[in-house]
Amino acid sequence: VYDEEGWLQKVAIGVGVLIATFLLSFALVGILGWFILTGYCLRLMRNVQDGRTQVLPEWNQWGDDLANGFKLAVVSFVWAIPGIVFGIPMILGGLLTEGNEFAQVVGLFLMLCAGALVFFYSIFVFLAMPGYTIAFAQDGKISSGLELTAVWHWTRATPTSVIAIALMVAILSTAAALLAGIVGTLFCVVGLIITIPLATLITAFFRYHLYGQLAHESPFDEESPLGAAGPV
Repeated sequence: VYDEEGWLQKVAIGVGVLIATFLLSFALVGILGWFILTGYCLRLMRNVQDGRTQVLPEWNQWGDDLANGFKLAVVSFVWAIPGIVFGIPMILGGLLTEGNEFAQVVGLFLMLCAGALVFFYSIFVFLAMPGYTIAFAQDGKISSGLELTAVWHWTRATPTSVIAIALMVAILSTAAALLAGIVGTLFCVVGLIITIPLATLITAFFRYHLYGQLAHESPFDEESPLGAAGPV
């Protein structure tokens, strides 16, 4: 970040976007900030993929960032639908545990089985996330991010990198959140208003920078099914 031209201003704007997002989250308007940040990070990722030395874009494409962030959110939601469906038996199982002894046994069984399905599917989606993000970023089409077969084949072809990125993102996210909490609390708690959005922003930059590196090293084949996807 420190090697980027105008990095302080770009980071400050990003932190401002996230502060506004957190403050407006109660009105559901704040979700627009997440879409904008995601769209901005997609441009960062493409800059890394293209091998540019300056990868932090200017904050000058608010409308495009909002649109692309929303479309990627749609892609992510569709990928998450099976996990949501698997979670329904967990709710039913929890309700059954309040009944008689037989119902409690059935409820516990449902909760365990559904919990296992949700857990393993969550790992699958976490590993597929770089693939469907890179696929979507190729042309900005929702259909590209939903090409399950192409994304799965690409992920299987780059297992070491995908797993390494997933672990690094998980570790950094945890470390950044802890550090932001400690530093913000030391500054009379008020500092959390700055440290939490800053940690969130840096984590997002880190994740999409890694995705850009991966896309640069292992791009999707232009002749893959992704190339035949219709516009959305």
